[in-house]
Amino acid sequence: MRHQLKVLLVGRPGPTLSQLEGLLSYHRQLQVTVSPVVDGAAPSLTDLKDPCDVILLLVEEDWQSLLAACFKRDAPASKPLLVVGPAGDMALMRTTMRLGGRDYFSLPVGAEDLVAALDRLAKEEHEHHGNLSARVTTFMNAKGGSGASFCAANYAHILASARSRSTVLLDFDLQFGNLPTYFNLQSRNGLVQALDQVDTLDAAALPGYTQVHSSGLHLLASATEDVVLPEDINEGRVGKLFAVLDKTYQELVIDLPRHIDRATVAVLDRSDMVILVVQQLVTHLQEVKRVASLLGGPLGIAADRLIVLINRFHKQGEVTLEDFVGALPGLRIETLPNDYANVSKSVNLGTPLLELAPRSPLCTALQDLVDSLMTGQPVPDRRPRDPWAWLSGGRR
Repeated sequence: MRHQLKVLLVGRPGPTLSQLEGLLSYHRQLQVTVSPVVDGAAPSLTDLKDPCDVILLLVEEDWQSLLAACFKRDAPASKPLLVVGPAGDMALMRTTMRLGGRDYFSLPVGAEDLVAALDRLAKEEHEHHGNLSARVTTFMNAKGGSGASFCAANYAHILASARSRSTVLLDFDLQFGNLPTYFNLQSRNGLVQALDQVDTLDAAALPGYTQVHSSGLHLLASATEDVVLPEDINEGRVGKLFAVLDKTYQELVIDLPRHIDRATVAVLDRSDMVILVVQQLVTHLQEVKRVASLLGGPLGIAADRLIVLINRFHKQGEVTLEDFVGALPGLRIETLPNDYANVSKSVNLGTPLLELAPRSPLCTALQDLVDSLMTGQPVPDRRPRDPWAWLSGGRR
């Protein structure tokens, strides 16, 4: 599970320090603490007592005295160090690099570059937790009816059944969720009860709230007959539930409803990867642009944590893959082939695709996506090539 990065912002009080604090506080993934340097009193960055993951040091005029106050005997920083300072001062840059500086940003600093560097450090911090931290993969329809629930259910099933990962699938649609039907299981009020009892919930008590599929996949869902309003779900309880799940499972796969409230934002904050599921339609392309902009802007989710997944993709569709690539620069885009017959049969029987049609192109594509996110390697391109492509200059 993605951990909030604790940033210690150090510098002399002034407009630039305040600007940096505001810029960083805007991003929910960062927990910012300011330690001002006043009248020679400065935190010792060589043996830092304050708990933090990274130090962001603002250096302006008279940098020699500031560094002398913060670094004892020129010893390097005890935490990863990023420096913001004047442009073109090579002596300052060399000195900060000697003190352990990981990167240097020239004033005026751009939010995009600085936040991207901090997000990379957050990723390193997450990986540092290793097996102590579950990976969270969240599926959400960028437009309703795109198939996010089917994708989430089968992605989780592949992790548990074919990749032997300890996996829990959460149905966060507390009003109209139907994930149990994908596994021929009866709905029960496990998720809502777990949230209600989260203050006393631990790993030993979790089995009382989950349903277990024959593959070993655990499902945490709500009952269809109960009505739960979004405002009834406290984001603090969501965080506590994630803390318990984080210690119990290797993989958390979440089917998230298509709306933004405090509870869904709490889920998105903790997600290592957010997969926006769309179809090959103009309205879906327009909507995914809006949703991706919202997630990457006010919610502060970096582009490398977003995937746009085109479900039911057909090469001859009027809206092409190139249209999505051009409209969503910098975002990773993947495709799943159209397989209506097997999908319909899978849903109607409550049998996951890996058990029903393991060699189908769709099941192969889903397994490729699982392996890609587990290994960090690209998804292999298994789309059939046009044998006449050479006539048009090699275009596919």
